[in-house]
This record gives sequence, structure tokens and C-alpha cells, in this order.
Amino acid sequence: MYEDAFAVLKNADCDFFDIYLENSFVRLVEAKSGEIENIKISHDRGVGVRTVKGFSVLYSSSFDISEKNVYEMSKFLTSISNLNSSGAFVLSESKEKSVGMCDEYKPHVDKIKAIYDDFCSEAYKNKEIKQVSMTFSDRLKNVEIINETGEHLKEKRIYTVLYFEITAADKDNYQTFRRPFSYLGGFECFENMDFKKMAVETSEKLIELLHAPPLKARSMTVVLSSNAGGTMIHEAVGHGLEADLVYESMSVYKDKLGQKVANEKITVVDDSTRPKMRGSFYFDDEGTKSQNTLLIENGILKGYMFDKMYAKFAGKEPTGNARRESFRFPPIVRMSNTYILPGNDNPEEIIASVDDGLFVVRMGGGQVNPATGDFVFEVAEGYTIKSGKIGHMVRGATLIGNGPKVLEEIDMVGSDFGVEVGTCGKGGQGVPVTDGEPTLRIPSIMVGGSAL
Repeated sequence: MYEDAFAVLKNADCDFFDIYLENSFVRLVEAKSGEIENIKISHDRGVGVRTVKGFSVLYSSSFDISEKNVYEMSKFLTSISNLNSSGAFVLSESKEKSVGMCDEYKPHVDKIKAIYDDFCSEAYKNKEIKQVSMTFSDRLKNVEIINETGEHLKEKRIYTVLYFEITAADKDNYQTFRRPFSYLGGFECFENMDFKKMAVETSEKLIELLHAPPLKARSMTVVLSSNAGGTMIHEAVGHGLEADLVYESMSVYKDKLGQKVANEKITVVDDSTRPKMRGSFYFDDEGTKSQNTLLIENGILKGYMFDKMYAKFAGKEPTGNARRESFRFPPIVRMSNTYILPGNDNPEEIIASVDDGLFVVRMGGGQVNPATGDFVFEVAEGYTIKSGKIGHMVRGATLIGNGPKVLEEIDMVGSDFGVEVGTCGKGGQGVPVTDGEPTLRIPSIMVGGSAL
């Protein structure tokens, strides 16, 4: 396949190249107010051709996947590359294509509607629950890559997402809980879940949050539950270990290889080999095999995440962290499944060690500056800790701090482990990721909240 295009690219003056072919089928079901509101099926197919010389990236994408068109795309890019271009150049003629509902999809909708009905049947029993929304999406993504090695790699990836959003309100305020579930796999991932039980538990938590008092802003001890899922590690630490940000002097971890950057109890990895994890794959989007990359070991910075371009520049091996949202985009350095590995501390003893603090069960959104590591994160679900006991829920709390400083100050690392799923945005692209961590104790961090 694409032998003529390959020959043109192979003879070009470039460090490496790839032809990326994608054929995707997406099904989306949205429900609200007790009913299915929207069903969409879309088919997306296209090809991208990329050449790289130093830091010069030339990329073209098209819906036309024919041998002739890919050959012409390749000739065009190589003619530009021979002019010693610098920087990035992207030529695209891609547009989304969608089709309507088809008969073979209807049985699947019935299963999704049954899940939503089960959830609503319990959630709406409480009059303060005003809205239950659900989004189901699955994407079958068939990928083929031909690169400068002559390999023709093929992979089928199925991303399945189930997302609930529940809103409660009284006369004074309203609150929202979000529960995402996602796997690298099909609908079978959800078949053994008890959605009625989940609705009861989630509704109870939301009502508790609705009536929870605000937390007074101050510095305190914070325990991050393993259920918090590593959001802070992903945002405040993970991006700073991506090689493009490091070597473009946009990371606080630049020039710190071999140095102590965290408590000796902290080990961080990025592992795209984990089965069924949302950020996993067999090979990345320029054809490098997936791997478990050690980033921080016992507090010492051991490595960064690399694509081919930055690996060549740094004299390192690529780590399989080149990812793209679709054929419309060239790959860039991205995380996959990023974790703090479990330690040896008993999670119950971690909580018992705190006289006065905050127990964070779930994180919300936030912002981070990768050049400094400074961050602000919302606490979606948090509880007071008094004399080693978990107390009442609080609302409106935020964590304000610095990622590298927090890593150094964490002094207890639990033997448990939990994950959270998401879509990571960078460079105008979104890719599926998983974040994970054990229970962690931060001795002192600024917690924002009420001024009262």
C-alpha cells in the first residue's frame, strides 16, 4: 500500500516521515430530562502525511485516501522540505462527515436507554434532584501507519465513554456532580455495573454537597484520596515532563535529570501498556511501540516523555508518547496513563495522622502553568478531618500550590491505588488519558474557600 508515496518520502531530505491512515466510526447518545434527546452516528476517514527535518514539521491531511492522492501529497511535502523550510506547516482539507441513524444501531440504543432509566428511577426520587443528564459514546478507530522504517502497522482501538451529570438545587443554590467512566474496550465494560446503586450513592453525595457549609480559606494538611485519580499529578507534574515543553524551556523540570524533585516515597510512570486503560495503545501515532516509561523514581527525576523529533534532538530513545487526535493533526508529545505508584503507608493511618485538615475524594477542574508548576484546582468532593476522623462535607474549596513543591512535601504514600479518566487538551488537540494515584498526604497547602 502506498508504495510510490513511500518511495518519494524515503528519498526525501528528512529525518523521518509517516503516512497515517484512519477510519473511525463514532456513535453518540445523549439523554436529558428522562428522555433520549440526541443520537448521532458519524464516519470519519482520512490520511495524513508528515515529514520531519530537525524541528521542521510538514504535514498534509485529506479525505482522499487513494494511492494517487497520497503520492501527490508526498511529492508536495518533499518539494517544500527540499527548500529548507523551518517551523511547522500544516495543509488540511478535512471536514467532518456525519450520517443519520441506521437500523442496526437501534438495539444498542435500547441498552443505553435501560441504563439511563435505571439511574433516573433512583435519582429522581429526591425532589432536590433537578436534572440527570447522560452521554454515551463509543468510537471504533482503525489506524494504519507506514513510517520510515518500512513497517506497516495496524491497530484497532475502541474508546467507550459513559458520562453522568446530576444537578440538585434548593432555594439558595445549586450544585452539580459529574461521574465519567471510560475504557479501552466496548459496551461490555459497563454490563456488570449496578446503575441503580450508583444513582443512590451519587444523589446522596450531591444532596450533602448542596447543604454543605463553605470551607474557610487557610493553609492546612490535605489528604488526597486514591479516588481523586491523579488529576493534580497529570496537570501540575505530567505536562512538565513532556519533552517538547522541557526543551522549549517551558517546564520547571528542564535540566533536572538525576536530581531530587520529589519525596523519596514518590515514583511516577507513564504507562501506555496497561490493558483496557483509556490512554493505552499498542503503538503510538508515529509507530513507536507502547511502553512503561519511568519518569521519577524514589524522588529522583529519571526521564521525560519523548516523540521521535525531541528524542533525536536530545540523543534519547522515543518513549512512545507521540499522539494525535485524528488524521487531521500531526502527532505531538502527550501523556497516556500517568500514575504515582502505590507506597507502603496504610490509607486509614494516613487519615488518622491528621489533626485538622481536608480529605479530598474527587477533584474538579483547574489551571496550571507548566513553566512554574503553579496550580489552582477545584475540589469537587471534600470533607473535613478532625482528630484523625473524617467529618462533614464542605463546598467551594480549591487547592492552590506548586506542583514540584507539593511533590517534595508529600510525606505519606498509601498502599492503595485509584484512577480517573479524561481527555487531555494540548496544542488544540484532545486525546484520551487516564491518571492515577494512591492516597497521599500533603502536610501543608493553601486551601481556598470562603473568607468568613
